[in-house]
Amino acid sequence: DLRNRLNCVINEIRLYLAGGLEVGARVQAVRPVSYDGWSPVLTGSIGTVVGPASEEPLARLLVRWDSASPGDAPLEREVRADDVSLIIAGGFRRGESVAAAKDLRVKGVVVVKQGVIGTVVGQSATDPGGRVTVAFARREDGRCNNLNVVPAEIQRMPCTGGLVPGDRVAALRQLLVVPKGTQGTVVGPSCSQSARVAVRFTPVENSGDKESGGEEVVLHVEPEDLKVLNAVAEDVDDALQPDREDDTEDVPGPFVAGGYNRGDAVAATRDLCVGGNVVVRANVLGTVIGPSGQDPTGRITVAFAWREDGKTNNLNVITSEIRRVEPRSVARGELCAICLAELVSDGGEDICRMPCGHMLHNACVTAYLNHQTGSSCKAGVVPAASSHATGAPLAPLKPAQCPVCRREMLP
Repeated sequence: DLRNRLNCVINEIRLYLAGGLEVGARVQAVRPVSYDGWSPVLTGSIGTVVGPASEEPLARLLVRWDSASPGDAPLEREVRADDVSLIIAGGFRRGESVAAAKDLRVKGVVVVKQGVIGTVVGQSATDPGGRVTVAFARREDGRCNNLNVVPAEIQRMPCTGGLVPGDRVAALRQLLVVPKGTQGTVVGPSCSQSARVAVRFTPVENSGDKESGGEEVVLHVEPEDLKVLNAVAEDVDDALQPDREDDTEDVPGPFVAGGYNRGDAVAATRDLCVGGNVVVRANVLGTVIGPSGQDPTGRITVAFAWREDGKTNNLNVITSEIRRVEPRSVARGELCAICLAELVSDGGEDICRMPCGHMLHNACVTAYLNHQTGSSCKAGVVPAASSHATGAPLAPLKPAQCPVCRREMLP
């Protein structure tokens, strides 16, 4: 069909390789590999991506291994994308959160200031063995945020709560569109909320939400809302642990003043002031986080939907400054701000009540989160074994925003 043809200049196209890899990328075999009858490539073998395989070029790669397999096997062998992992200088992983360890310069001019947050994209195309490509949140020269750096110029960002990127966790309560018990993976610290971590939650097949289509979502959550299933360094076979029901069993939580429970919906009873300035207006909604770290028996930490001073939404209050509120019901004729269809709470539709008070369709929020964070991988598109090393979407630097009021969507 001539309508699908287009004349391009060479820099407008690039060779497609499975797993998002590039020609020249250094990779390591994660399992024994053999699709051609020769003795298998051994686990841990290191090689260089040459190009797409002649058979199944959309799923397989041609890799030239540094050393031949036993039995005089050829150096160039075909592998699937999930048979190998990308080797990045300094031991960094694709999608890992990092920060500039010092002012980074190009031709003597500072382009990234010390402490600016970034996300590891992968190997440097010009020096795969010695440099790392990082997408920084900001560049002083206003150019593309990607920058090739040596490992010594960046440092890993620690997560709060003792968590590490790659830890497997489960939600201890309903987190926006994520049901209690949903499992996920810590992808890094939240760059706008130091007390939170970014978690990529995988869909629950039996959740009954067919419209979500098995989509993953990334939420920035408090560590207290998560149960660690296994740390990143632990080797756990999920097949040997099919029953996960006890992973999120209810356990007695810390005592909270006023008889409140973690996750309770509350509202400010009056204007709340800090240093004589109003920071939270009366009737602003919030969620109980837990007892105050400074005064556990007398004060409560509440995550309010909005603060006037623009600082972190958490605020320590006394019990008389908040009151319990019932979740707002859907008004007749109220529309979802995303799809503009009517919200029907008694018609079997799942409604998501946002922290800011707005209500949207559950499926619409899931799709919106995927659009804002780039988590658009459908189940089965990216092989599970390769999601970390090759084709996984990068972690968002900041939480998604409510489509109505543009406040951060923090469960």
